[in-house]
Amino acid sequence: MRVLLIEDNEHKKNLLYSFVGEEFYDIEMILRKSYNSGLRELIQNDDYSLILLDMSLPNYDIVPGESGGDFESLAGKYLLNEMYRRDINIKVVIVTMYRDYVDEEFNSGLRENFPNYLGVIYFNLDDPDSWKNELRTILKSIRHD
Repeated sequence: MRVLLIEDNEHKKNLLYSFVGEEFYDIEMILRKSYNSGLRELIQNDDYSLILLDMSLPNYDIVPGESGGDFESLAGKYLLNEMYRRDINIKVVIVTMYRDYVDEEFNSGLRENFPNYLGVIYFNLDDPDSWKNELRTILKSIRHD
């Protein structure tokens, strides 16, 4: 099973990679670090079982000496919109450190507009068991689909 992680935060990325690697030896995770590199990956490769998507991302990958372009607080929503427009039907879970994106009203709007959107995981560093349990449940259910 292949999972695409679109995440710009190095610490969060490392924790997600470590958890998935320890719990699910058969999952291959591919990393992209911005809105544009994530979208390009999806256009070129549609053989993913799941996308773990950060909501807030830079437009371009950040490299030494460059900012990565504008930072989009709703980049995840824009990516969902592009996937819908291009008929890319890979399941998506938002993994965010911002409580605002866990709001039920915000998420119900995403569920209504994007059939491939499964929901949100609040990546709370103070309660790692919570996000790990949620992610474990999602990965197990997708692996059995």
